[in-house]
Amino acid sequence: MIKTYLYFNQISSTSDYLKENYQSLPSLTFIQTGYQTGGRGQFDRVWESTEKENVLFSFLLKDILVDRLDLIKEYVLGSILDTLKQYHISGSFKAPNDIYVNGKKICGILIENLTELENCLYVVVGIGLNVNQEQFTGFSATSLKLETGRLFDVGEVYTTLSNRLYDWMVRVNGTKGIY
Repeated sequence: MIKTYLYFNQISSTSDYLKENYQSLPSLTFIQTGYQTGGRGQFDRVWESTEKENVLFSFLLKDILVDRLDLIKEYVLGSILDTLKQYHISGSFKAPNDIYVNGKKICGILIENLTELENCLYVVVGIGLNVNQEQFTGFSATSLKLETGRLFDVGEVYTTLSNRLYDWMVRVNGTKGIY
C-alpha cells in the first residue's frame, strides 16, 4: 500500500477536499495544512486552530467493507494515543470523537464515509491535534506544549502520527484487515 501526501499552506477543510476529490485520489492519500478556514468537528462545530501551530490533516481510505468501519476508529485512536505516549502524555478517549488529557481536549477526530450497499466507497478521517497552541476560546483545551512546557516541531509530530496510522493500516491488512 502506497501513501500519497499533499500539503496546502491554507485550505477550507482537508476533509472536504478529500470528499470532493475522492474519485481521482488513491486510497491512503494524506492531506495536511497549516491552517483551515473552514475546519470543523462533529455536528459542523467549528474547529479552532492557530495558524501553523497544530497538526491538521485528513486521510482517505477507499473501497472498505462496511463491516470494517469500526476497526478504522480503533486504529485511529490507537495511533493517536501511541503518539501522545511517545511525548510522555497520557490521553484518554472521550466519546464520541475526542482525546482528552487532564480533563482538557487535545485532539478531535471526524470520520465521514460514503457507502453503497455493503461497500464503503470512501472513508475520510480528519484529525486536529493541538501541538503548540497556548490559548483557546470557548472550551477547555490543551496542547502538547501546555502539557510538557516545550515547543514542538509540528511537521515532526505530523510525520510521527501519520506514520503510525499508516503502520496500523498495513499491520492489520491481511489479518483482520480493513479492505
